[in-house]
Amino acid sequence: MKAKKIIGKLLMAFVLVSVGFAIGKETTRSQMLAQAEVAPVAASGEDKVIVYYMHASFRCVTCNMVESMGEELVRTEFADAVKAGEIEWQAVNYQENDQLATHYSVGGNIIVLAKFRDGKEVESRRLDRVMELANNRSEFMTYVRSAIQELLGGKA
Repeated sequence: MKAKKIIGKLLMAFVLVSVGFAIGKETTRSQMLAQAEVAPVAASGEDKVIVYYMHASFRCVTCNMVESMGEELVRTEFADAVKAGEIEWQAVNYQENDQLATHYSVGGNIIVLAKFRDGKEVESRRLDRVMELANNRSEFMTYVRSAIQELLGGKA
């Protein structure tokens, strides 16, 4: 009987320590995110548009198709701007990058365009319809292309 009480108390102590540790870890993480500069920064002094493909760790066929079409569009139709350093493609796992996910309010697969001037973000645009348009290549390309052209100031 005495052994049961001791084991019960040890188990309760273990649970309390585990809960305390989890709460402390989450509090520390939240404080670190709050203290971190939330706005993304391009390399010092750069003027460019970054095309972020924000994805989850697990990607379905449609997710992969959105990434493929988006990257193809950037690398082919905006090849001169890519070479000139005016535009950049980045695939980012939003589940592993809390800072970007929080900054752009990302909770699902999406393309986000971010315009930087002198290394600081001056404008951003979420392309919320990319998953919806994934099965219509022509509409998808038109949607993403026009948004990129707007941020680049009409250049292609």
